[in-house]
Amino acid sequence: MVSQDKRTLLVVFRRDLRVADNPIIHHIATSKELGYAYLLPVYVFPAHQTELSGFIQGGAENPHPEAKSRVGGYWRCGPHRATFIGQAVWDVKESLEALGSGLVIRVGDIVGAVGDLVKGLQQNSHSVGAIWMTSHEGTEEHDDQKAVSSLCEETGAQFKIWTDEKYFIDE
Repeated sequence: MVSQDKRTLLVVFRRDLRVADNPIIHHIATSKELGYAYLLPVYVFPAHQTELSGFIQGGAENPHPEAKSRVGGYWRCGPHRATFIGQAVWDVKESLEALGSGLVIRVGDIVGAVGDLVKGLQQNSHSVGAIWMTSHEGTEEHDDQKAVSSLCEETGAQFKIWTDEKYFIDE
């Protein structure tokens, strides 16, 4: 059993690539006691949204399917969006560093990347006490949330989905 003082809180960023108005970061910044020794912010370039072949080293084959739409067969992330996302990830990384933290960046599927981080922490006598994400609408996003929730059940970590109110449906 890992002691209470070695528990880590993983915060998985998805489309919420900001620090200033992120509900999870706001909660962490305004809470007196979270119950976790460490905070590990994570961003995963999702394989179903982004073509990842440029991240593969040494000429190895990309293990992920092409990031093309199922219906139209077009690329889901064009060059302008890829640039925007890359800049947003870099901005959130720099914002977190200015607060004394950092950002772990991975590629692939969210549950695989997060699962690898959980295993790596466990091998170094740390445990993940919780994994927090903001909610997003969409089939793939809900599938990611279910997969991470299942991972949490397997590892004994708390799973929490936060509402990200960037738009107000009732207004």
